[in-house]
Amino acid sequence: MRPWQRWALRILYWLAVLALSIVLLVVLITLIESRDQSSVKGGVATPLRAPSP
Repeated sequence: MRPWQRWALRILYWLAVLALSIVLLVVLITLIESRDQSSVKGGVATPLRAPSP
């Protein structure tokens, strides 16, 4: 195998690994978001009250 072919295969391999990693990341984020049932009402969080002495 010629040296340039070896480099081309190496680059192709790592591009495939990168593409697969991105796809898995997107799938996991989508899965987590679809299972998340929380929502923010009005977009403002209410502060917790300190216990009175």
